[in-house]
Amino acid sequence: MALALTHGVGPAIAARLHRAFGSYRGAVRAVSGGAAPSAQVPARVAAAVRSSVSRRNWVAELELARRARARFALPGDDDYPDILLEVAGAPVGVFVSGETLGGLTPMIGVVGTRTPTPRGAAVATELAADLVRAGLTVVSGLARGTDTRAHEGALDAGGRTVAVLGCGLACVYPPENAGLAHDIAASGSLVSEFPMLAEPRAGCFPRRNRVISGLSAGVVVVEAAAKSGALITAARALEQGREVFAVPGPVDEPLSAGPNRLIKAGAKLTEDAGDVLDEIERAWGPFPVRRPDWASTGGCPEGPGCPAVVPEEGPPPDAGRDEASADGRGDVPLRGRVLSLLSLTPVSVDELVAGTGAPVAVVLSALLKLELAGEAQPSPGGRFVLGSRARCRAAGAKRS
Repeated sequence: MALALTHGVGPAIAARLHRAFGSYRGAVRAVSGGAAPSAQVPARVAAAVRSSVSRRNWVAELELARRARARFALPGDDDYPDILLEVAGAPVGVFVSGETLGGLTPMIGVVGTRTPTPRGAAVATELAADLVRAGLTVVSGLARGTDTRAHEGALDAGGRTVAVLGCGLACVYPPENAGLAHDIAASGSLVSEFPMLAEPRAGCFPRRNRVISGLSAGVVVVEAAAKSGALITAARALEQGREVFAVPGPVDEPLSAGPNRLIKAGAKLTEDAGDVLDEIERAWGPFPVRRPDWASTGGCPEGPGCPAVVPEEGPPPDAGRDEASADGRGDVPLRGRVLSLLSLTPVSVDELVAGTGAPVAVVLSALLKLELAGEAQPSPGGRFVLGSRARCRAAGAKRS
């Protein structure tokens, strides 16, 4: 703890001290006992360590952690998974609040932009939900946007999630996620390598990102601009030998630039949780995960009780019944045609009118009925996306 709190001693210098003295404890004892400075232990580092030990700031830090129901873990502890040691410049130790990290493996990172599109937000939420239903733990950074949606998707699905903070556990950032952090600690874990009261600073987040990837078997990038912190996480994952996944997006959407470039560079194109599960099991060996039985649930990841379960593929049985001849094309139900034009990418009413060739009033009527049936869902800007029922059916069809 004293070493972790020493000003000017980061992971790289701590690793050098570890190599020089065989352990962190040995390094602190030797330096504080007057060990002569060397190339591996510069005089300024030795002085800083001795000051940290003499001021006993580690005692106050342990008390802060205790009051926050957090623990400080070192390599070899249950809260410090061996996989994290593979990270270049691995943390000296980590503060953990919630479940024991060792009991939450295997983990998968889900990251992306702080300002996702409606499509990106929906993908992050549903992907996280499907991954935890399969038995994985979702790891993200508690940031606004994609991270928040990934954590929420995991929790709403009854799964486990881990938030790695770029600040101390007693200084949750962003502040509006304090409630979410509390919920995460109740069924997963909060993790930080920074002192309990450390405030968020720009340099903290790249360090946070390497811990996200370090805890994970792989990292999924949902949406990210060409220059994004999420891409830093992906880069760290590659350096650590982890799998990298990317969700493709429209070529004219700036937030699809990051994932699309990752795919061009060899990342696994990811359409659903199955792509992630297949790849990490192929690379890392079988995980003790509970693979969903899609067939037995009628194609719905929510399970047998899901209201979206339908007996067969295609539009609802009554789709287009009322509009069958409203536009002179009775051979193709209009509601089914509207449904075929919907996806997770928002589309406008004008686009649906152009795609179906039907009058605006008729399209709006079809949209209303699809929305009531759970087949369509309104999106900001007067646009529409697939509703939960249609998404569940599509997922089930792909699985079967």
